[in-house]
Amino acid sequence: MMGIAFIGAICGHVDRIVSGATHEAMLEKIRKDLTKKFGAKGTAVVEGNITVIKEAFEATKKVEYTAPEFAEVEKAPAIANARSVAISAGMCDVGRPSATSNFGDHQYYDDMVAAPFRDGTIAEAPVLPGTGLFMPSGSAAFKDKGLFRRDVPEFIADLCTGCMECALICPDAAIPNTVHDIRDLLGTAIGQLDIAEAQRQALRDQVPALSDAAREIYRAEKDSKPFNEVIAAAGEKIDTDNAVLKRNIGKLAEALKVFPVAKTRPFFDAMEKAVPGSGGLYSVAIDPWKCSGCLECIEVCGPHALVERQQDAALLETLQTRFDFLSRTPNTPSRFVDGATKPDGETKRLMLDRKNYYTTTGGHGACRGCGEVTAIRMVTGANHAIHERRRKEHVKELEGLIENLNAKLATVADAARKARIEKTVKTLEKRLFNFETGPSGNGPSASVIANATGCSSVYASTFPFNPYNDPWVNSLFQDTPAVAKGLFEGIAAETTDDIRALRTAKLELADEYDPAVHDKFFKTFAWADFTPDELSLMPSVFSIGGDGATYDIGFGALSRLLATSTPIKVMVLNSGGYSNTGGQASTSSLTGQDADLARFGAAHYGKQEDRKELGLIAAFHPNVFVAQTTSTMQGHFLKSVMEYLNHNDSPAVLDAYAPCQAENGIADSAGSHHGKMAVESRTSPVFVHDPRRGADLHSRFVLDGNPDVTKDWATTSIEYVEDGKTKLLEMPLTPADFAVTEGRFKKQFRKLAADAVGVPVAEYIDLSLAEQAGKTPFIWSTDAEKKLIKLEVSHTLIHLVLERRKYWRTLQYLAGINVEKIDADHKAELDALQSQYKAAVDERESSLDSIARAMSELAASSNAPTGGFAMPGAAAAPKAAAAAPASNGGAVVTLAEDDVPKCSNCKTCYQDLPELFEKTKIVVDGVPKEVAHLIPGALAKVKVTPELKSKVARVAANCDSEIVHEQ
Repeated sequence: MMGIAFIGAICGHVDRIVSGATHEAMLEKIRKDLTKKFGAKGTAVVEGNITVIKEAFEATKKVEYTAPEFAEVEKAPAIANARSVAISAGMCDVGRPSATSNFGDHQYYDDMVAAPFRDGTIAEAPVLPGTGLFMPSGSAAFKDKGLFRRDVPEFIADLCTGCMECALICPDAAIPNTVHDIRDLLGTAIGQLDIAEAQRQALRDQVPALSDAAREIYRAEKDSKPFNEVIAAAGEKIDTDNAVLKRNIGKLAEALKVFPVAKTRPFFDAMEKAVPGSGGLYSVAIDPWKCSGCLECIEVCGPHALVERQQDAALLETLQTRFDFLSRTPNTPSRFVDGATKPDGETKRLMLDRKNYYTTTGGHGACRGCGEVTAIRMVTGANHAIHERRRKEHVKELEGLIENLNAKLATVADAARKARIEKTVKTLEKRLFNFETGPSGNGPSASVIANATGCSSVYASTFPFNPYNDPWVNSLFQDTPAVAKGLFEGIAAETTDDIRALRTAKLELADEYDPAVHDKFFKTFAWADFTPDELSLMPSVFSIGGDGATYDIGFGALSRLLATSTPIKVMVLNSGGYSNTGGQASTSSLTGQDADLARFGAAHYGKQEDRKELGLIAAFHPNVFVAQTTSTMQGHFLKSVMEYLNHNDSPAVLDAYAPCQAENGIADSAGSHHGKMAVESRTSPVFVHDPRRGADLHSRFVLDGNPDVTKDWATTSIEYVEDGKTKLLEMPLTPADFAVTEGRFKKQFRKLAADAVGVPVAEYIDLSLAEQAGKTPFIWSTDAEKKLIKLEVSHTLIHLVLERRKYWRTLQYLAGINVEKIDADHKAELDALQSQYKAAVDERESSLDSIARAMSELAASSNAPTGGFAMPGAAAAPKAAAAAPASNGGAVVTLAEDDVPKCSNCKTCYQDLPELFEKTKIVVDGVPKEVAHLIPGALAKVKVTPELKSKVARVAANCDSEIVHEQ
């Protein structure tokens, strides 16, 4: 919107642009251009831009800066705002190192460059060498992105379920979710009261009692009151005659009114049930200086705890007050985050720790709703959490090794060995210093990042703002993998002495160091000799680039890197649109899509080539880990990211589908929806190739996370209105159904002619060429009144559907799904043959039994002894088999169909157990509602493991509607 507002200001007031035209004429011209650019997104998008244009027309005034009154103002001291972006910076700039020199010194840089830039005096600032090339880490923390925001989310605490999806999906790092201990909230509010210090201390003395009373109130009530009311009620239980204390408790409750918090199942009820006194209250505070107003958080909020509000002065004041309060609270207590990085942990919880959440700050220069920055923040946050755990464990290891080596040193008489141990201790002590604090005071960085030129380099270095808190460098478009390789080699060379010392220390302590063997070995010791655990102690080295840099011009460098064993983490930000150049067609672009700078004209139907599958190509390099995923499917994304980050013995590739609002032709808030739809429609399926899983391809490829993996197409429901009633039409979800929702494919559709013989796309592609003659493929859609309509699909898009199905079937085969199907068919044939054989045997035995009975009767009538008379092959009739117990398919969890309408869509079940639960849509009392339900047949297929049982127990405990039950 900043650019749109700028257009309004320029086109309304700059003479050489306006050239005498009226505002109305200029506005009409702009409207035509906006309709051409954004018309496919809907009239609301066009009108929203027009509104900003009009406001810019009216708000822009010509200022004569030479006038005396302005000269007077210049002399007056600046008036500081009561609340400024410094509050936001204090929250998100957590990794700032201490000042060491002017070069890279944050305060010096802020004084000389960033502050003049913010207050508009950068033109008067001195020109300093390097200021355009080098920026300190985290400088974007001081950027205010809310200046041009018109709408903003507001938090409704009593509806929140604690799903955390808003925090995970926010591209601006503007919704830090925090779990608060009740005592911390009380302490924060007490610190802000305008009372005497003695009264403040008297209040602090009452915090334990108030906290315990509040917990009792929360435990007793399912639907609790707002926190300030709970504290007011708890204050009534305090036994005191001190009127001042009573009054101050009332002030405390009033102070807490500004900061809404939620009592949720995961963070209060489940925790209290497990360990009384351990539950916390959950907050979702909007950072008004970082939120750009994309409103994607509102789109993903299932229980509607975030609502859209038009921002005015009063609301902005409320948001600033709430975030100011949050900034004074402590970080989320560790008990709510512990275990998040373990294989069976709730990975999303690591984002409750602000140090993880803010590994990239807000204040980047990306577009509103950008999917790339979301993916980057989640990856860097998870990486920081992993390395922070390793750092703490390694510090303990180093302390133990140094202590034991010093003790060993006292017992050593051999001079050469003593010198070797002393040298080792010295190296380990230096390493301990670097891991505890180091020169920066923050210990070692969790990552070092090489970033290819493209969108991701532009929004990360929009002068003078850099959102990374770890070392970051921009490289040329095509050579980022090589730059990352060079960075890794340099870091590894410095690390080699430390790892040699670690190895030597362990050998010396075990009295196993043999100079004849180990001196020779350590002479050529290098990173290739490191174990995976030793490699994991190095910072992760990332090679980050978009689809243009990675699929196209940098593909050769990438392939060369993947052919080595260098454990670089390659991250592909795949929008499929070559977005940085204004929209072109890369080899990751889909057949049929159009682009601003790659127009095909009316006679052609978009890009004609099939998409390159970089994930598959990478997987067939030696020993490479590959995860193709999207941050919009958070469960699959976070699980894949943890595996990706923990793969340390060879290259690892993360190909992250990241919707681009501008080039894909979608609304700012629609990125999450379109990312999920790309997966569900087989347009961009998710998969993981992990070479550690086994020796054969079927073991290495996993398609978990895709719906209905044994079928060509998943199903979806389209909502429509008929006879005044809302109904749902279930249909196959194909790439054509995905494409119709995006502007880049708009030329591939038109309304089906009344006289056309229409056939749904999913059926049309299975017809022979002869059968297709005279028929027209179509998809179902709805018009502006939500009535069902049929849209004709172009032959170019039919090719896309066929090509995507072929790709999906390839993935199925690689994952062994087709093999399993063949095995199942073979088993069915065998079962049928066995049934026939058994029937024949039973018939034969029945015949033999009849003969035997007849002969026995004959023998009895002739008084012949029956005991020694038997027919060969005859057997005693078997006893009737005991009735088999009714099977529930090995169910470990239940969700009754009758309970599904009660679902609040808290997301707990299908986020944590996607193999058993999925989101669906139903109509309740004439209103469509998104809910979760058990996937039909999933319980019969799932393998019950301790890990699965643990997840089921957690899901049942956290289900907001209490309808999921552990068995």
